[in-house]
Amino acid sequence: MQVTSMLSAGYLEPVQNIARVQAAENVKANKTDESKQAKEQEILAEEQSLKAKLGSSAQVHTVYHYSMGSDGRRYIVGASVTMKGSEEDLNRVSGGLTTEDLQSKKQEAQEALKKESQKTEDTQNIIKSEAEKREAAKKDDESEDEKQAQINELEKIQREVISHEAAHKAAAGELGGGVSYSYTEGPDGKSYITGGEVPIKFKQGSTPEETLRNMQQIQRAATAPADPSGQDIHVAAKAAAMAARTRNEINRENNDDDSHKTEVARGTPIFEAVNKQDEQLDPEKNGVLSVLATVKELQLQNLLPAA
Repeated sequence: MQVTSMLSAGYLEPVQNIARVQAAENVKANKTDESKQAKEQEILAEEQSLKAKLGSSAQVHTVYHYSMGSDGRRYIVGASVTMKGSEEDLNRVSGGLTTEDLQSKKQEAQEALKKESQKTEDTQNIIKSEAEKREAAKKDDESEDEKQAQINELEKIQREVISHEAAHKAAAGELGGGVSYSYTEGPDGKSYITGGEVPIKFKQGSTPEETLRNMQQIQRAATAPADPSGQDIHVAAKAAAMAARTRNEINRENNDDDSHKTEVARGTPIFEAVNKQDEQLDPEKNGVLSVLATVKELQLQNLLPAA
């Protein structure tokens, strides 16, 4: 008995528990089936509502989605509805739009797109404007740099011209005239000296020697600057040619003077009166005295250089 009781206590109680679990699962399954059934009715009702809103002219094709219930029945748990018809019919369905609403929405979308496009265009214009400003500023900087470079070059030319003409003037002395300048307007509106000249007189002297000195001075004046111009070299060449002609003239005169001196040395008397004491001297000595007297006279007249 006790064993049986133990057996009863050990085995009969679990049997009673399994029955309770199965009963609970059956209740749960029934509730699930009821839920599925309710869902099915809801889907079918929504489908009928769509068909009613569409009207008879619209075509409706429905594909159902099923789930198996605990009772072995398939329940509709979803549906895919494909509708064909006019725009007006389709816009009457649940969640749809009327033609007027659709046009309004379309217009709103177009206006929004237009605004967005305008905003993009404005942004691009701003970017373009900023780029143009930067480019203009860059060009202004480059133009300013170029302007300053031109001014610097004009200032350099001015210094060189002033120095050049000052060298001419200093070397020319009394043979040079006043300095005259030519000017060029710079990008800053100021006038800069870019050219100049010093007139030089090709003055004949009272003697060939003076003329030669004048020509030599003109040569020095023409070539006084460190960078003589083509005109300077031309003037120097002209003075050199005149100096050469003057030297030839002086040489001819000197040759004539030498011939005259030779005749005197051969016995041409310069002094007609001779001291009586000298007349008593040896004739050969008289001849020497005559020559010495003649040489002295020539030296006094600057026709023969002193020894």
